[in-house]
Amino acid sequence: MEEINMKILDKIESIEKYLPKPIKHMLRPVYAKITKRGELKIDKELLRDIVEFHNETNKFKITYEEGVMLCKLGKKLMADLWNIMGPKTGDEIKKYYEIVPYSLFELVYAHGTPWYRKVVINEILEYSSGEALDYGGGVGQLSLMLVKKGLNVTYVDVQSINMKFAKWLFKKYGCYIKVLDAEKDQQVIWRNSYDTILCIAAIEHILDPKDVLEKMSVSLRNNGRLIITNLENAEPTAEFPFHLKIPFDAKKLLNSYGIFNIDNHVWIKSSNKELSPKYK
Repeated sequence: MEEINMKILDKIESIEKYLPKPIKHMLRPVYAKITKRGELKIDKELLRDIVEFHNETNKFKITYEEGVMLCKLGKKLMADLWNIMGPKTGDEIKKYYEIVPYSLFELVYAHGTPWYRKVVINEILEYSSGEALDYGGGVGQLSLMLVKKGLNVTYVDVQSINMKFAKWLFKKYGCYIKVLDAEKDQQVIWRNSYDTILCIAAIEHILDPKDVLEKMSVSLRNNGRLIITNLENAEPTAEFPFHLKIPFDAKKLLNSYGIFNIDNHVWIKSSNKELSPKYK
């Protein structure tokens, strides 16, 4: 069944970039059905690490089985808390991410979908090399994978339980990964250049996505790869009220910096003006 689903996902993604937005929105229910919970393969090792971290840092303890339930409920709990808090300003949104306690479990759920596993296996590990920036690195799992592949990795996120866990995870596995705050360490982040920049399931949470994409574009080395998701689908929904809309043409912006799409979520920065039109 999963092999069939993956073929459908491949077909959707192969044509999606050529479709107008209204049609893309119509495909979302199909996409959601394919990645339904019944197709989940929860990363047991990651969840055990999260349960261990939780029990070390909280007075109340949970079992692994309770962690599985939180994975299934995490997205709804995050949406409910967002709707209760009703953040509107930048400071209110930052506060939400500072205090939301369910995101670790929601991310384990997200990492278990066929779509996410496909992105990780077929794109991130294949295209990443050299100096890598994991922007919006979440639980830190991707940073850890890239370090094990031999890359020099910088992890960036906002102050949150995700960052606290990522630091704990890197220490547990004895991996040196530079951890930077997306707000406080901007000068350090963007004064460097990178061969690979990851922005996986993150751009839709960023308050000023245009500024971040421009800084990524400048910091990406020639022939470097930008691997980014949700450039065209970022907007709030009932299921994801915490997603923020991108109010500009992200593809046009990236093209203006000489960055062209080469494969699904993968973009390359090139001075070659003769790139195939299908990549423009």
